Amino acid sequence: MEQTAIDQNDVPLEHMLLRSDALHERLDELLGDAAFDGSVRGESALGMCLVAMEHAASLRALMALGMPTSAVSLMRLQFEALTRAMWLIYAASESAIEKLSAPLTLEAEQAAKNLPSAKEMIDQIGKRVGQGVPAAAHQMLAHFKDVSWNAMNSFVHGGIHALRRSADGIPEHLALQVLRNSNGLSNMTCMTMALLTGDEAIAKAVSKIQPAFADCLPDLLKP
Repeated sequence: MEQTAIDQNDVPLEHMLLRSDALHERLDELLGDAAFDGSVRGESALGMCLVAMEHAASLRALMALGMPTSAVSLMRLQFEALTRAMWLIYAASESAIEKLSAPLTLEAEQAAKNLPSAKEMIDQIGKRVGQGVPAAAHQMLAHFKDVSWNAMNSFVHGGIHALRRSADGIPEHLALQVLRNSNGLSNMTCMTMALLTGDEAIAKAVSKIQPAFADCLPDLLKP
């Protein structure tokens, strides 16, 4: 089969992968030994944060293996896991948390099908800005969805983006931007995890990581 993916000898991509790994190692240093909120809400949110971080690690691994189409597809899963985590903290009802935290059975699976979509979760979070929800958190989620949603859907559902990128290859600048965006989601995920520690020192350290890794993170949004 002809190889149409990005060239793995590409220096900018290799550098970006190394910097991305360094970023995640630093985030793990800050959070690896932390104690987190032990409530059902807190544990559910933390669980979704860990799912998001797993998707991020898988995305980087696939990009390094020269499988960018599958890698890009994972960014939607990463985004939705982060969105779910933030929704669980800021907007989910007790009944919704109960549905997600129930043991996995056919009945529990059916009950959880009625949970809100990504758009609905973002809207619910937005309605609580100023009521304990940071405006910047809602802004990030809404902006990311507005900019990336259609392309992410196309990759996930076998659309034109998936077909053409698989056939024609992925441009270097796009591969680099995917990694930056995924790293940005990871950074936001870890800020959410820091919130769940209740430790202001950890939260402050995570919030100040941007300057040291600005080369592998997206630009900060203007308020």
